[in-house]
Amino acid sequence: MDNLMKSATRWMLYFTAVCLILWAVVPTWKSVMLGLAVGLVASTMNAFLLRRRVAMIAEYTIQEGANTKRRGLGFGNRIAMVLLVAMIAMKFPDTLNMPAALAGSMVSPFVILVVALIHNLKTNNSGKG
Repeated sequence: MDNLMKSATRWMLYFTAVCLILWAVVPTWKSVMLGLAVGLVASTMNAFLLRRRVAMIAEYTIQEGANTKRRGLGFGNRIAMVLLVAMIAMKFPDTLNMPAALAGSMVSPFVILVVALIHNLKTNNSGKG
């Protein structure tokens, strides 16, 4: 799981860097690229929050067995992060594009899915099995 998160984080940093380069080069897309970059950062933070919560739940389950108290995955925290991005985009509409910021905040799960599929294909085609 750590390798998947490292690869996904690397790809998210590449996407953010591309957005920032386009923000600097293309003046007509500045608000869209900056909104997308802010959304990508929020999406990456949400992925790390989810990873931490899953690790905490796994640790609690191992320590306490089946008698664990029901714990959530931090859905409220992740929604709060997206709402913060939306509020910043509403506060500065000339600087941040709202649809781009919201679209960028949903990219991380798809990147993790693609990275996991590629990792799975490499593992199954390595000739070890």
